[in-house]
Amino acid sequence: MSINVEVTGDGAERKLQQLLAAGRSAEMYASVGAGLKTLIDLGFKMSRDPWGQQWAPLKFRALRRSDDGGKLSRTGRQQREANRAGKAGQPLRDTGRMQRSITYKPEPDGVTVGTNLRAKSGASIPAVHQFGATILPKKGKFLIFPGPNGNLIFAKKVVIPRRAFLPLDKSGAVALPPSWTAVIVARIRAFMLRKVT
Repeated sequence: MSINVEVTGDGAERKLQQLLAAGRSAEMYASVGAGLKTLIDLGFKMSRDPWGQQWAPLKFRALRRSDDGGKLSRTGRQQREANRAGKAGQPLRDTGRMQRSITYKPEPDGVTVGTNLRAKSGASIPAVHQFGATILPKKGKFLIFPGPNGNLIFAKKVVIPRRAFLPLDKSGAVALPPSWTAVIVARIRAFMLRKVT
């Protein structure tokens, strides 16, 4: 089966060429990337995944210690007070570092959205939260970390729940929710209209 299209009229062919060129531009994909980044930021603000499911709440904030691992840092003392008041805070919003690390890179044939944030150990911090993780001790029988009141907690494992912020399924494949697809289509449509009018 084949379809033939004949374009005639005042500038119709030129407009069609403009439309095709606009659809293969990094500028259009920059608009799509900006829309996706806005949706991701909204998810962080609302503590929801791309499909609208609420993230698991925090039980408490782990307390930060000074660089030498000794006394609680100023942030650690603030976290301890928040824990005592029953205000553990929003998931993934403690410092905002992960949310700020999410960027997009437009190209003529698409846009890449993501983050390369790493822990000092080299582990991917975003992947741990996107897919969830179970942390086991590398040495010894227990993980040891400061708990809600500054007392040390000894655990055989720690389970970090899945708090998806990118539209990826559990296998890591892109799975855009309908609401995200609608935003992308609207941005492409608006971009195309600007380019051919």
